[in-house]
Amino acid sequence: MPIKSFSYPLAELSYDEEKNVLFFKVKQEIEVDVKEIQDMIAYAKEVMGEKRHYCVVDFGSSVMSTTEAREVYAASDYIQKNRIADAFLVKSLALRLVANFFIQVTKPKVKTRLFTDESLALTWLLQQKDQVMVSSGQ
Repeated sequence: MPIKSFSYPLAELSYDEEKNVLFFKVKQEIEVDVKEIQDMIAYAKEVMGEKRHYCVVDFGSSVMSTTEAREVYAASDYIQKNRIADAFLVKSLALRLVANFFIQVTKPKVKTRLFTDESLALTWLLQQKDQVMVSSGQ
């Protein structure tokens, strides 16, 4: 199956139907605040609908986010309902520190792990079981 690609003002998204993985590449040199994170969640919803899925979120090396934006993401009903697991991909020490802080302190309800290598991120994601499917016997 081909990978479907979508372009938005703040990110490039692609969806691998075979693996059920959404690749979310955030544009660089931006600051993500509440409006931007709400827009990004809307992008995912537009592409995925209500389908449960895995996601690689590639922050690159030069994206910064506000505390409020991170809190909106962690509390998002859409993310909690439809995201099986998140693999955050970062390429700078500054982003690594922020992402680690988010994971350790905010404690997102969706399984989330930080990576610097996309292939390792994808391997980890695909090992995560969808607890909704497991608990419902599917």
